[in-house]
Amino acid sequence: MKIRQNPILGTWELAESDDAPWLSASRRSGMIPRSVNRLLIVDDEEVIRTVFKKAISIECPDLEIDVARNGQVAIENFRERHHGTIIMDLHMPVMSGDTAFRAIEKYCQKENWELPSVIFCTGFDPPQGVRSTVVADSIHCMLQKPVSGKTLIEVIRARNTLP
Repeated sequence: MKIRQNPILGTWELAESDDAPWLSASRRSGMIPRSVNRLLIVDDEEVIRTVFKKAISIECPDLEIDVARNGQVAIENFRERHHGTIIMDLHMPVMSGDTAFRAIEKYCQKENWELPSVIFCTGFDPPQGVRSTVVADSIHCMLQKPVSGKTLIEVIRARNTLP
């Protein structure tokens, strides 16, 4: 796993698989492709949803951006729109990001849909299951909050421009 340090805070900023995102294990032929022009922001804090949406809209104007306040709403939105990328907070009421990801993963398998890139965001130590997901599949990554706009845009672009 590659871990990039935040030079200002001295903590980790970005963690991702050693493989390039386009080598993802979740990209198999015959699957219904994810909608790379659709992004879903999932966070229980309205301010974070608003700031992320505004920053992403400015830098990536061609993306259709949806928002959800918890994991349960995220699953409902995903089933309707098959987003290409999901920015997923891990600690939320109603349903955590980790639980929502597992439900989305099962739904994709059932429907033969390509799994979206998930950018897990947290201000806490991520659970081992999320770490294992990121190590096992290069299409996903983890960001530590607070995250810079530059880093957020960088990981979205890396995961939306797969060959």
